[in-house]
Amino acid sequence: MLKFKSIYKYAASFIGVWALLFSACHKNNGLPDQPNKVDSIPKYTANVYVAGSTYDSVTYQREAAYWKNGVPVILTQGIKDAAANAIAVQGTDVYASGYITATNGKYVAVYWKNGVQTNLTGTGTNASAGSIAIQGNDVYITGFVEDAAVYWKNGQRVTLPLLPGRTSASTAGIAIQGTDIYVSGYQIGQQTSAVYWKNGSPFTLPNSANSYAGNNIVFQNGDMYMPASYLQPDSKSTVTNYWKNGLPVSLADGTVAINAIEMAVSGADVYVACGTSKGPGYYKNRKLTVFSDYSSEVTGIAVLNNDVYTSGQSTYQQKSVATFWKNGLPVRLFSSIGKGGFASAIVVTPFP
Repeated sequence: MLKFKSIYKYAASFIGVWALLFSACHKNNGLPDQPNKVDSIPKYTANVYVAGSTYDSVTYQREAAYWKNGVPVILTQGIKDAAANAIAVQGTDVYASGYITATNGKYVAVYWKNGVQTNLTGTGTNASAGSIAIQGNDVYITGFVEDAAVYWKNGQRVTLPLLPGRTSASTAGIAIQGTDIYVSGYQIGQQTSAVYWKNGSPFTLPNSANSYAGNNIVFQNGDMYMPASYLQPDSKSTVTNYWKNGLPVSLADGTVAINAIEMAVSGADVYVACGTSKGPGYYKNRKLTVFSDYSSEVTGIAVLNNDVYTSGQSTYQQKSVATFWKNGLPVRLFSSIGKGGFASAIVVTPFP
């Protein structure tokens, strides 16, 4: 699997560091071997879309995929290494973004609309696509091409500038507010720091040393929220878990290390999906819910009708399995018996 440079949805390698740090001493709870088995939820009460990949430990083939209400849709076949990093839904259209491997070994940024693939880059560079935002008929997708932070608008690439003294960058989340385009990410110089771009102009964030901006940007009632993910978490001393309107906010109480991955805001409630030294889970405002399966990882979060959905992976029969949780209870996602997987992102929409 491509080892990405950023913490956002396709940065499985960095998220994995937290899994090793916080779950190595815990054992998997174990569940019966049934494809598409719903572990804790008797029926779906909303449409749950989960993007990610499946993995065959015999053929070593990783396929890009997404699941709708537990039913897998395989986006690539016959490609040794591919993954869907993000997902978005507009009406009946389902968009996913990620990467495929070319025959020369290069990684190609791609997106799929209703399963039809569009290449965003060629085979001469390493690249991948990440978060998706849709406004009207315009589709915006973040990503990177080699060491450059980019986004695409309707397939046309926009390269984002570096701050003075920085040598490389990558993007994370994207949001559109009116005519303004906001992109979060990080830049590397003497240190790695979270940044965001507004209409192509980069801005630094306070308390952002040795950190990335997390997976997304959220706007609610005119306020802008960005999660904070730390490159080298130093136990309980990190002071920023997200930024609100560019100002740092801490959830830490001195008893737990927190690595914020993605955010959701519903009404006055702020939700933060995170890895912590107590295990993976999420915060609702300042209350932490930790999942009982400590061998899991968390990659995304969505809230609908007061229900909290998170995506990620859990361990099942010594395999990593794509998983989502509803209010902390797991649902493991399979494409076939014997295949593992990873869930990178989640979107939940109400039934029509």
